[in-house]
Amino acid sequence: MENSIEKGKVAVIDIGSNSLRFVIFDRYGRYPYPLFNERITCRLGEGVQKTKKLKKERIQQSLETIKRFSKIIEKAELETVLAIGTAALRLAENAKDFIVPAEKYLSNKIRILSGTEEANLVALGLTANIPKANGIIADLGGGSLELVKIENGKRIDSVSLNFGHLIDIEEKNFKKIIKKLKWKNDSENQFFYGVGGSFRALGLVFKQKNKYPLNILHGLNISSKKANRILNKIIKLDGNVKGLPQSRKPTMSNAAKIMRTVIKATDSKKIIISGTSVREGLVLENISLKKLKHDPLISTCEEIAKHSERFEGLSSSLENFLLPMVSIGDEKELSRLLKASCLLADIAWNEHTSSRNIIAAEKILLLPTNSLTHRERAWLAKTLFHRYNRPIELVKFPFKFKSILSMEDKFTSLIFGLSLRFSMAACAGLPELLNDLKLELSDDHLKVVFLGNTKTLLVDHVYEKLNLLASYLGREMIIEI
Repeated sequence: MENSIEKGKVAVIDIGSNSLRFVIFDRYGRYPYPLFNERITCRLGEGVQKTKKLKKERIQQSLETIKRFSKIIEKAELETVLAIGTAALRLAENAKDFIVPAEKYLSNKIRILSGTEEANLVALGLTANIPKANGIIADLGGGSLELVKIENGKRIDSVSLNFGHLIDIEEKNFKKIIKKLKWKNDSENQFFYGVGGSFRALGLVFKQKNKYPLNILHGLNISSKKANRILNKIIKLDGNVKGLPQSRKPTMSNAAKIMRTVIKATDSKKIIISGTSVREGLVLENISLKKLKHDPLISTCEEIAKHSERFEGLSSSLENFLLPMVSIGDEKELSRLLKASCLLADIAWNEHTSSRNIIAAEKILLLPTNSLTHRERAWLAKTLFHRYNRPIELVKFPFKFKSILSMEDKFTSLIFGLSLRFSMAACAGLPELLNDLKLELSDDHLKVVFLGNTKTLLVDHVYEKLNLLASYLGREMIIEI
């Protein structure tokens, strides 16, 4: 039976040691899509490791924040509220001084996660977006560090350690604890997945330093050598590093020590920054297993198509018509990307014609979802740019993705974009008309068959778009009526 949480908006309150997060999620395919997202730094867990007590002033500040969240929940008329507490509320002997009034304000229970529960939810949030993830997940918070070992998207082992960026650590002691785990990333296919604000801050510094072309942090790939150079600098300068958010600077040196130690101890060669968190895992915990097995890229594109597609059935007709085009490269991979690009084919139809190409590309590049890798974003952005390009002589793609897309990627995205451009012009976006066209691609020709009475569709501008596609493919164009 489908859980009611799958049908409506969901409020998630994450009471962490460093900050309180409040997110209102909508259903976006099988993924939680943020309608509202607020983070307020309260440092509820400050000093709790030593004293086992929450400070009165921190409790008060956190309760004022909860009052604000409660008011928003009331006015938004949200029925489903998932409130969780992590390390600070796990460890504090006086946790009830906060929990009791907070639950009263929220009219809702606060679920205090065990370390194991927190680790498992973090893993669920990440693997739902990276289904075949291999290696080690590290979620660094203010009061704890959750580590999860995964193989092909499945949790193998997990541990929760009472080390966080709010805590002054003895590196020697911490190194001993990490070494005892004996967890290693000893394969090229194993990665270190960094979760939490401290890892995202590392990603921001890397992006600023290397002039990285994408703004999205989720999926950012950093070599351990480059990461260590940045972490060493953060420690040396006590957080006074260009690119670091101001709110992170006071505790980033501690965070860097933890991150550096874990990366080295696990022998990790590549770090992938994750934009997911325990919050996504919490919502996904209530989603049916069947939905969780869907391809995250396709699920997201299907949801976009529901709101952008002008005529029902267009994407499937486009996919069927253009299927022969996958033979220009890796057919399995290109079949998946073809499906995604067909679902997105109408993403900018209601924008001004002079700017549709740029707007379509930017929509993909800035899409607020963790379901796309950086390569998929860049490829789809380039494809949709060329799908909407107006002149016969192509406008140059304005984004520089040399570090993300291979030469083959650039070629296939151009060809798929031109293929969509021709197809949409020919059928005017109507699947019924496209169903009467057939496309064939061989080593030496590109052939389009106009069935029945569809020869009337072949006007000059449609012919020119087909001719341009054939020329970039290096094939002879054949039209059969």
